[in-house]
Amino acid sequence: MKRITAACLALLFVLQFESSPARELKLATIAPDGSSWMERMREAADAVESRTDGSVSIRFFPGGVMGDASAVLRRMRMGQLHGGAFTLGELATVAPEANLYSMPFVFRDLEEVQAVRETFDPIVTEALAEGGLVVPGISLGGFAYLFSDRELPTSDPDGIDSALRIWVPAGDRLSQRTLESAGATPVPLPLAEVYTALQTGAVNTFASTPSAAIILQWHTRARTMLDMPLLMTAGTIGLDRRALERIEPAHRDILIEELAGAIERIEAGNHADNAEALAALKDEGVTMLEPAPELVRHWHELARDTRRRAMAAGDVVLPHLERLESRLEALRGGP
Repeated sequence: MKRITAACLALLFVLQFESSPARELKLATIAPDGSSWMERMREAADAVESRTDGSVSIRFFPGGVMGDASAVLRRMRMGQLHGGAFTLGELATVAPEANLYSMPFVFRDLEEVQAVRETFDPIVTEALAEGGLVVPGISLGGFAYLFSDRELPTSDPDGIDSALRIWVPAGDRLSQRTLESAGATPVPLPLAEVYTALQTGAVNTFASTPSAAIILQWHTRARTMLDMPLLMTAGTIGLDRRALERIEPAHRDILIEELAGAIERIEAGNHADNAEALAALKDEGVTMLEPAPELVRHWHELARDTRRRAMAAGDVVLPHLERLESRLEALRGGP
């Protein structure tokens, strides 16, 4: 009898494993349905479902219907969502290393960012993994620029005043401090509230990539764009590690592989998207303003000094920043 019971239990275990229930992963994003981002993600989801014979599927909640990044992370902790699309800056609450690419006036051009990625991409992803978030890869979105409904100063730093009410992401204390030091008025808001703030005038200036400005319809409230790279934007898919652990290892590998491929394809298309968006903005009457070299130097020096003061005071934690700055100095031919 004991032998029969043991055999039955073993058989039940095998049958349960072989007929394990399908896993549906729920992912939220601010990106609207029909955008190129969602198209790439849906292609990846279809490939995952096909390659796992339907054992793993992805259900998307686009358009910000699940709230801002903090709401999505909270829903993930509660098990209501299994992942989401985030900017790296939004994940600084999970791991401060995520801010390395998102600090204002650190990088001068795309070549500098690409030159350090082999070292710093793993630092960011490993830190997020320690915080319980599995990241298949990082997608650079391009540089953000300042857009405004008014004439932005192009040469005199004294032209930056409190009348410039500039949106900063909620929780981005470093950008907020930098703008305060410059004399502007930072307005911290979740991403989903920016368009309304632009309509009401609570915000009259914002930082965005050209393509994002059009996708989010923020460009309809802008007359000028300052042609000065402000900060590199970067995004990713963050997956709850607990949800992944409930997926069969082979299927989990397929999921990560397909999402990583989609993130790579999104980045590959971002450069072209931004170039097309820039042309479209010009056609719609947005004036491109060329900053004087002295204004660019002023912003970079101001941002560097603000970072150092904030770190010295313990108000901002930026692991590996000195290592990143040293690497950039070497690339520029400095000490």
